[in-house]
Amino acid sequence: MPTTTITIYEVSNSYVTNGSNTSISGVFQLTITDGDLTLQSSEGSDSGSSQVMTMDGSAVQRYRFYYDDTISINGGTETVKTFQLRINGVMRSFIMNDSGPTIPSATVGTTFNLLGYTNYTNVNYSQLLCFVRGTRILTSKGNRPVENLRIGDLVETKDHGMQPIRWAGKASLSIRDLIAQPHLRPVLIPASSFARNVPARDLYVSPQHRVMLSGWQVELNFGTDEVIAPAASMVGKNGIRIDVDRREVEYFHIMFDRHEMILSEGLATESFLAGATTISGMDKALLDEILELFPELASGAATKATEPARPILQRFEVNTLKELAA
Repeated sequence: MPTTTITIYEVSNSYVTNGSNTSISGVFQLTITDGDLTLQSSEGSDSGSSQVMTMDGSAVQRYRFYYDDTISINGGTETVKTFQLRINGVMRSFIMNDSGPTIPSATVGTTFNLLGYTNYTNVNYSQLLCFVRGTRILTSKGNRPVENLRIGDLVETKDHGMQPIRWAGKASLSIRDLIAQPHLRPVLIPASSFARNVPARDLYVSPQHRVMLSGWQVELNFGTDEVIAPAASMVGKNGIRIDVDRREVEYFHIMFDRHEMILSEGLATESFLAGATTISGMDKALLDEILELFPELASGAATKATEPARPILQRFEVNTLKELAA
């Protein structure tokens, strides 16, 4: 069953009950093992296998997600999920980002104010994770498998040199998951499909993971040197195809302070883009899906964590390119 890890932030119980101004008292990792790919509000609302949760190794006995809150924090606006967990017999309250794995710059002692709220809407957390196990990422210690990377490890970025990882997570999908949701099957980008040794080996990514494109066709059609586009939009070009034979897959993703272009098997691909639902040029299918779950994100405020590192192409724009160059 899929397993996902998310950073959560402890707050006072009074925040949940009356929305009082509060501060973060602790930062933890919540690990969720689920029978599906959706985080429902409670055990009772999960039509399949209930979520099994642990917080930093401690079993969660009960959980309840209450609200989608809009908060003022660190001079900006964020939308968060507000919920409670019962751990060792004690009910404790938390918030977490609803469009990314962390709340940018939030830490112990950070204060925030409630601006507004709506009832909780389910989270589809599978979309957060994009690299397949075994993908080699260029780091300060050379190429390393993505599954071995940890928070604080330095990764080479195209724009800002070595940058520390701020979050790393994964989700595991079984053959049953892939049969039920074939749109989550990985995309295969064959070795040397963009240029000699680019990528250096076959590269597998999730369908919505964006890859950097360049070359004269990009400049002619879009008036810029470099753009990014989802792997799914490239299927049928340069030998890129859906991996229909895989029986299971583990997806990994890493996040930095800002959206970065990193080298995976020598090909420039994206890191996790927080708040991607606010980006007008993103893939419409993914945008529609996430906005259905989180309609309040449509007007989210832009921060350095939500600004894309390159212009984002839609599928029809990728179709104007006769061949792809990295």
